[in-house]
Amino acid sequence: MNRADRSELATSTLMRSARGVYAQSIRAQLHAIGINDLPRNGMLLLAGAGSSGGPGQDLPAELGVTKQAVSQLIDVLVNRGYLERQPDPGDRRRVVLELTARGQEALEAGVRGLEAVDDQLQERVSCEQIEAMRSVLIALTEIKIDAVTTGAGLRRPARQLRRFCPIFPVRDLSAALAHYSTLGFSTLTSDDSNDYGFADRDGVELHLAADPGHDTIHPGSAYLYVRDARALYEEWSRPGIAGHTHPAEPAPYKLLEGAHVDPDGNTIRFGSPMDE
Repeated sequence: MNRADRSELATSTLMRSARGVYAQSIRAQLHAIGINDLPRNGMLLLAGAGSSGGPGQDLPAELGVTKQAVSQLIDVLVNRGYLERQPDPGDRRRVVLELTARGQEALEAGVRGLEAVDDQLQERVSCEQIEAMRSVLIALTEIKIDAVTTGAGLRRPARQLRRFCPIFPVRDLSAALAHYSTLGFSTLTSDDSNDYGFADRDGVELHLAADPGHDTIHPGSAYLYVRDARALYEEWSRPGIAGHTHPAEPAPYKLLEGAHVDPDGNTIRFGSPMDE
């Protein structure tokens, strides 16, 4: 579709089409320096820490998440080496977030991603048009706020259910975390416990609970819907990966389905739609 054709589209359609252009550019810059585990909304927190030592008071509202979710995101960034907590010299009750060297590197990559899009934008349209676009976006934001305030518009209802995370019992937490790292998960342990850990990949989260007396007769299990079950089988059956991964095969209910059994006997069945 050329520019003339796009000009006939509704404003809302154009906004949806353009959504994510900055995020794509930032991801490309992060990938170029080997950073692939920055969580969603992590860049906003890094920018806040880089400018003021911590996220702003309005950040949860801006992200559309709870304060607890922001706190959890900070924990992830600290555990993955992007941020570190330091006592506030002016108030011992407060903790200041500071960028690590890795966090600074990620933030600089993010800035390059933003600038790359801005440079392309300036090649395609005039400065006056860019300023006009910004004015329109500000006006749309004001319309959104006014609509909610006056009752003319409704916010999307808050979801009662947000995530569903299976808890797998494991005999050795460190070994289990290492195993799930080989499966492509980012892993970390709980701040206040040495017997509980987390594994996250593509927004899918798994909890691991240490149980030294665990036996494989009573393992955990979970079902994982994936994009390509055969590709995941190939990935999870590479040499050096412990446990056992069963090949993805056609199931009667029109899914290609495989399974991975970890060293503690826990099973992740995974499936993707079969081609029609």
